[in-house]
Amino acid sequence: MASRKEKKNRKKEQRRLEQERVRAIEEEKARLEKEEHDRKAAQYAELRQQFTDAGKKYYLVMYDVRGIQNYIYRTAKIKDAIGGSALVADIIYDALKDAIRQVSNEYTNLTYELEWSNDNGHIDFVDDYKDVKVLFIGGGNATVLISSKELAKAINSRMSKYVIEKTYALQLAVAMVEKTDSYSDDYRNLNSEMIRVKENMIVSKPLGALPIMRTEVKTGYPTAFDSLYCPEDPDAGKETRLKKEAAKNKRKNYLQEEKILDSFVTEKGENSTLGFVHIDGNNMGMRIRNLVKDKTTYEEAVSTMRQISYQINHQYKKAFDEMKNFFEQRSGLHSDYEGKKDKYFVMEILIGGDDITYVCNGKIALATVEYYSRKIAKQAMIVDKTDPKKNLMENGFSVCAGIAYAGSHFPFSIAYEVAESCCESAKKAAKENTDNGRVGNWVDFTFCKNVQTQNLEKTRQEEYVTYSQEHLLLRPYFIPVGADYGDGTFEDLEKSQISLSSFNRKAVYFQDEKNIPRSQSKDMRNTYSLGEDQMDMLASFLKSRGRKLPDGDDMYYEEDGKKYARYYDALEMMDMYISLDSLAPETEDSANEDGRIDASDAVVSE
Repeated sequence: MASRKEKKNRKKEQRRLEQERVRAIEEEKARLEKEEHDRKAAQYAELRQQFTDAGKKYYLVMYDVRGIQNYIYRTAKIKDAIGGSALVADIIYDALKDAIRQVSNEYTNLTYELEWSNDNGHIDFVDDYKDVKVLFIGGGNATVLISSKELAKAINSRMSKYVIEKTYALQLAVAMVEKTDSYSDDYRNLNSEMIRVKENMIVSKPLGALPIMRTEVKTGYPTAFDSLYCPEDPDAGKETRLKKEAAKNKRKNYLQEEKILDSFVTEKGENSTLGFVHIDGNNMGMRIRNLVKDKTTYEEAVSTMRQISYQINHQYKKAFDEMKNFFEQRSGLHSDYEGKKDKYFVMEILIGGDDITYVCNGKIALATVEYYSRKIAKQAMIVDKTDPKKNLMENGFSVCAGIAYAGSHFPFSIAYEVAESCCESAKKAAKENTDNGRVGNWVDFTFCKNVQTQNLEKTRQEEYVTYSQEHLLLRPYFIPVGADYGDGTFEDLEKSQISLSSFNRKAVYFQDEKNIPRSQSKDMRNTYSLGEDQMDMLASFLKSRGRKLPDGDDMYYEEDGKKYARYYDALEMMDMYISLDSLAPETEDSANEDGRIDASDAVVSE
């Protein structure tokens, strides 16, 4: 019978043999991969020499669809905005695909490759000298390699025609430079050329209506009489009809209730406020340039750009889908929605890269932004499995958001414009409060009392600054996600008055009538606009009644010589706010209980 020592030695020998076997397999795999790499390198070198000997030149071409935002949102009807979003979603890819189909009849043996990513992630770039090769697509533009100037011109003209036919009003801007061996030089020259093209490009518009023509009131374009007939809007022009048809196709599997904004309100006629939300990524252009600035070869730079483009397109969409699913499943369980007939809460309008627009029930609007910020902060622009947490801190995403609170029948175009203005306000605050150069997640919001709210800065100066110059609003708010970039700014912000955590604590406090009766909370909100003297009197009254406030008796706090109302934001929102914690009191897989990022959150794959 073998002794314990012999068994131990036998097991040790078995482990050694297994390690050698695995090592041998890995070495053989590496050898085969090197052979394949060398074979392809020799093949591409031969192809390159053939192109050089034949005097051929490759061209780097950039396509950019102009005016997408204005095209989508210049409508008072949300259905048309959804249709516009659907029309432009893959417009460049579809236009390029159609153009290649057409030119294939003229250019025999045309080789092309349009796919740069798949369901598993990006595809590493290999310069295999095809006639047409897509480098990457994203953000309403595409970069493509084309084997001759003549072929590029043939493709360009057909793509431009396709864009006009499918959208009626959009234009395609095209820039082209001769390819060299340095991607960084070529890409810099290409962007400079695109700037020049746009500066000199004549902005054309569809032919307007003649005096004898019947016109569409909201656009001024001639009424379109064609196959896209709209019985609900017989005076609609071509652009509007294209949008309505696209919206119909996109939502053909939706229930009728899912298409109506009134299905998303808390209670029609009583509480019909919705949140119109616009989210935008922070410093994307600058950060992308920093990631590729030291990569000179096409293989390395394009592979990096493809990964970045894939991560932006995939992760922002994934975060939205998870956010929508979370609130659709959890919101209906909240006591505030016991009488809500239709259990719909979030409606997608646009998801285009890092540009997100949606409409949701007003009470959860801030919570959706907080959830989304936590979600997207756990993803990065590139994937690095060697040190995922460091990669997350260096290359993680962050966003700013704007929310416009308005009724379900408020003009959509105005609500979107206000939400966009709030997002810009949040971005301004974000850039002023960076942590070691990194921009955090911020949100701003406002109520659309009338169409004059479009001018956000003017409205706030006139309506939210008292005669004695106290500022009623603390917003924009910093959204803590647990990120720490080195200089402690985000940690300080998290503990400050302008942290969303601070807002949440105050709003929840005022919602509980055991702390302060609702009537007295409303008195506080209404008295703030009368100035500090009146608030001092009210504070004395509350103190005499034994009322305690969440941050002490001081109604204001000072910063940079200005006084800010400590509680006004929370008081204004107390009837229109459901906290994220109340929907997910226990720790969720999708959003940590304290919202912090830890090593387990770091992205490790595409």
